[in-house]
Amino acid sequence: MQTLRTLPALLCASLLCLSAHAGDSPRSGPLAEFGDYLESHGVKTHAQFWNLSLKNLDTGTRQHSFGNSGDLFLGADFNLDTLAGRDGSSLHFEQSIFILDHGTGVPTGPNWQGAAGSYFAGAPIHNDIAANQLSLLTWQQQWLDGRINTHLGRTNARRYFLIYNCEAIVTCNDPVIDASTGILPPPYGSWGGYLKYRASPSLYLHGGAFESNPVDYLKKRRGLDFSTTDASGTTLLLGVGSKRDESLDPYRSHYELNAYLNTSKQVDPLTGNSDHGSAGAFFKFQQLLWRADGGELTSPQALGLFGSLSAAADDKQPFSHFAELGVTYYAPFDRPHDKLNLKARYLRQNAQQVEFQRQARIANGGDPRSGQRDVYALETNAVIALAPHVMVEPSVQYIFNPDNYYNPEATELSNDGLVIGVQLIVDMGSLLGL
Repeated sequence: MQTLRTLPALLCASLLCLSAHAGDSPRSGPLAEFGDYLESHGVKTHAQFWNLSLKNLDTGTRQHSFGNSGDLFLGADFNLDTLAGRDGSSLHFEQSIFILDHGTGVPTGPNWQGAAGSYFAGAPIHNDIAANQLSLLTWQQQWLDGRINTHLGRTNARRYFLIYNCEAIVTCNDPVIDASTGILPPPYGSWGGYLKYRASPSLYLHGGAFESNPVDYLKKRRGLDFSTTDASGTTLLLGVGSKRDESLDPYRSHYELNAYLNTSKQVDPLTGNSDHGSAGAFFKFQQLLWRADGGELTSPQALGLFGSLSAAADDKQPFSHFAELGVTYYAPFDRPHDKLNLKARYLRQNAQQVEFQRQARIANGGDPRSGQRDVYALETNAVIALAPHVMVEPSVQYIFNPDNYYNPEATELSNDGLVIGVQLIVDMGSLLGL
């Protein structure tokens, strides 16, 4: 039986020792041979660079502002069946390194999010305040021939539930999930456990419990403090889903309905009153509607629909509900890896949040008018493959009745207007052959 003593040898192996293992490889790149060697011993590495740039043209509390967020994700998956003879077991690790940041940080008011003002404009950029973060360190175990799948360790609920369904990363945000569930932003991990039961090839049930600990982020602990001393509560999620990929249906689909309970203390922004616990639900879907090949799977050109509906039951939350509907055109202009998206979004603010912002403006000598509770946005974006393993995602969104969620003390209400953005994604691991 192999043991974990194999692992150090793999991580420090010299490329020169691999010359004897030359042969055909599906990988390409200068380290392809090394990547094959690692994978044959149960190790799959990944390295990605994402950089997001945003600019508000004529909306927000400080128009023409610019924000930038760069992230480097380095990680590996370890197959413990290969490494240690443990059937169905694996370990997962990821470290996030934050670089090229401009306008990120807390408090949000003086930074990009405060300049953008509204949730729709400001949310895409993460406020990374530490240099790096342990994002993932989990043990995964499959049971009953893979019908039951469990994850346990330092992780994030966003990795397991259908939260991002928009076919483009730039503005695939859900205000109810972000503001009310207690789930940390995507690069951040905390203690969590997840279980998924596959009842049939397409139908599954799943649930999880995740520590909510924003203090870990605010104190810049970089995910290395494993205590739960400062935890504000626990996020509990339970849901049901149906996923049919092209092996089951050429018109692939994914539907998921989840309910959540956040046990953290909830504070009314207007009165300061607080109590523990908040609940809600969110529904997400993706559905392919049309294929150029009529379902023969000979062409990637297709048309799909996606959407969201989220609601928070607690009126202490900033937002009561959110809805989104969009359409995706796959492989436009005979480019098999590109996508074009068009979507509309609607956000309803709670009355307490609107009045809280109005009173904050008045206290700063600003506009005494009340903002609108209903916020809308229209957006078009795309995923464009520039080269193998290199993609760019441009985005243009127009926001109507923007809220001042990220800068409630601004003296003026934000105007309707445009926000543009572009995200660069480079799969450096695949480029190198790892």
